[in-house]
Amino acid sequence: MNSSIYSDALGLFSYDERTKKFKNCEGNIFWSLNSNNIVDAKQLLLIAESLFTSIEIFHKQVGTSVAAYLLDYKNDFWPEYDENDPTLSWDAVDAGDYNITHEKFVSSITLYDVVISKEVINCEFHDGDLFGGHRIHATFSHDLKILEASI
Repeated sequence: MNSSIYSDALGLFSYDERTKKFKNCEGNIFWSLNSNNIVDAKQLLLIAESLFTSIEIFHKQVGTSVAAYLLDYKNDFWPEYDENDPTLSWDAVDAGDYNITHEKFVSSITLYDVVISKEVINCEFHDGDLFGGHRIHATFSHDLKILEASI
């Protein structure tokens, strides 16, 4: 089996026998093609190249979807205030004064890893310390509709 495929846009994807994926770790974002055969991997590569050529739009679209999916969870369970602070105004907390905004959430997260398979696209994000340094995992359909997100 050919152990690598090349993309003019993304560079070299090498087959990783351990994970059974073609991987590219050359840039700021790691790309993987979830396939163990070259024919399917080349089809998945077309999707990766399409996303990469409009990376800012892709990042904004998936980031916006993740924020919409996780914003309430963030504000309800990962507060931006110290619950033990004796000067904390609980009225301000109840009024949402400490809630993070959708825009702040989107600007805080950074796309880190993209895994493209026949069925879905999985993305991993650095959380920008929104969730104490935990990574955010999100699954999208090929038309970039969010299916699930978690930390």
